[in-house]
Amino acid sequence: MNDLKEFNQLTEELNRIAIHLPCEECTVNAADFGVRPGEEWDNAKAFGEALAYCRKVGAARLTVPKGVYYFKSCEGDAHISLDDMEDFTLDGNGSEFIFESLYSYISIRRSRRVLVENLILDWNWEKAPLASVGVVTKVAEDGSYLECSFPEYESVSADMKFSIVGPFDAARYTPGCPGGIEFRPYRNDHVKKSGDEVSDEKMQQLVRELSNVFLPKQEKAGENVLRFYTVDANFTKAHFKRGDCFRFRHYEYSILTVPIEDSRDVTLDHVTIYGSPGNGFVGNGDIHGLHFKSCRVTVRPGTIRSISTVTDCLHVCNSQGNFIIEDCEFGYAGDDCINIHDNSSMGIVPMGPHTLLALRVTKEAVLFEAGYPVELRNPDLSPTGFSSVVQEVSYRPEERSCVLTFEDPLPEKLSPDTVLWNKRFQTHNYIIRNCRFVNNRARGVLLQGSNGLVENNIFENIQGAAIQIETGCESRWSEGHGVKNLILRGNIIRHCDLNAWQMAELYMGVYLPDGRTGTPVFENILIENNSFIDCPRLAMYLSSCRNVIVRNNAIINAGKLPLDAHNYGSSTLEGPIYGEEYHGIIQFEKASDCAEEGNRIISTLL
Repeated sequence: MNDLKEFNQLTEELNRIAIHLPCEECTVNAADFGVRPGEEWDNAKAFGEALAYCRKVGAARLTVPKGVYYFKSCEGDAHISLDDMEDFTLDGNGSEFIFESLYSYISIRRSRRVLVENLILDWNWEKAPLASVGVVTKVAEDGSYLECSFPEYESVSADMKFSIVGPFDAARYTPGCPGGIEFRPYRNDHVKKSGDEVSDEKMQQLVRELSNVFLPKQEKAGENVLRFYTVDANFTKAHFKRGDCFRFRHYEYSILTVPIEDSRDVTLDHVTIYGSPGNGFVGNGDIHGLHFKSCRVTVRPGTIRSISTVTDCLHVCNSQGNFIIEDCEFGYAGDDCINIHDNSSMGIVPMGPHTLLALRVTKEAVLFEAGYPVELRNPDLSPTGFSSVVQEVSYRPEERSCVLTFEDPLPEKLSPDTVLWNKRFQTHNYIIRNCRFVNNRARGVLLQGSNGLVENNIFENIQGAAIQIETGCESRWSEGHGVKNLILRGNIIRHCDLNAWQMAELYMGVYLPDGRTGTPVFENILIENNSFIDCPRLAMYLSSCRNVIVRNNAIINAGKLPLDAHNYGSSTLEGPIYGEEYHGIIQFEKASDCAEEGNRIISTLL
């Protein structure tokens, strides 16, 4: 048996994480400032006055009488600002806040010891639905168009706008379905180009996302039926048929619902998001200590809605780590349930002994600033041996680049595809336990930070991998600095990767223009006592790793689809990434010092 001492020590250390709650004294009632329930009222100004009073007198708690409150206008960048607060609690007493303008619902910035509890946040679907479910009712014989009915509406507008279309299970009324395709109807505008055609093309190959399927021409073919004219008639005839069901998203990255930035010890307890036109809970910057307790992101019961947040439920990046996510439920989102990572960039042009031009960079993504340490990595993520403090930064937003001047001289002969890691941020030290991740597009949890414990969770009906451990660079985003010291224990994973996104329910790997790397960017990982049930392909694919222990797991009914069939079937129907081959139920690739022991693999299928 392998020595598990280091993993036992990691468990003990992570269980000592503590997020401090506010000290409570003076309490203020929001109703005293004109806050009123009811759809006819706009409560933005009244809440602003209540919070201003709390700041003035140093109140520790703002309570809201239980009710349904509407917010229709916004004077700043958030409807409710908890910025610059210390030792403060917002208690909703089970109230619902309904929003309808494209600004953050609640912001928490530069604050310490803040608690938000007993609150439901939602989007006003009556004003603007976030997504619509369409069913293909007709495909033209010549493939020139297809028609979709939208059963939730009596009538639809001829100019319905949408950004991305994904497979939807018509019977279960949930995201994803075996064999379904996902696509952007028009050209993808999320790609970051550097101007270098060769490297841009290499990066573009990793964008395994179908786009430019529809012509910019659509019209009504019935009261609740739209006709979409298509770009490629042969593709249309081959990949669309009557009865196919899709979720049409009308929004994508419109807002950050609850941005938490540059703050310490923030707790959200029993906070639910039923709908948002962007990411849900978002942590970024110098945050340290987040606690999500009994929070939910899901669709509102009693409705025919098909989506909760149109992108991630919970997204934490470029932080100082130390957070706990427990007893939560996330699902029905337009992207990952949870994404944890720090950002990076790929591509440089040397400009002097101490200076380089970093390509594919935006300030909000990488946050390079003077005084921050930056590490340079080779294109395969192996160390260059260079790490230095930035002395000067000059961003060029129109070129998506920035000029960095370092304290130390740069190495000679750096690759044009050098990778930059901003080491100012360490999104490490986290616990995810006793949560449910269900009925979701993309991944259950995307883990790109070190020192983690993920235990006793349930993952079910996830379109992509249930758990994805990843690092890499491509032309839309570059995320992760490798993962070390991670425990995955006691989780139940059932019917995930249902669209064969990443060939395994638990996937560990890189995405790089030159393919898999032999550099062990994933190290010291324990996978034990988990159940993998109803796996379309592999249960686990583990690559670019060292000292990964897989022990005492149960795997039931894996390998249902051919391993050489097209991969990432939700989007481009392409063959396996990098042209590689897959084998068995648990596959190690470019791995060293790994162990597999005591795992049981059975099938009840004839």
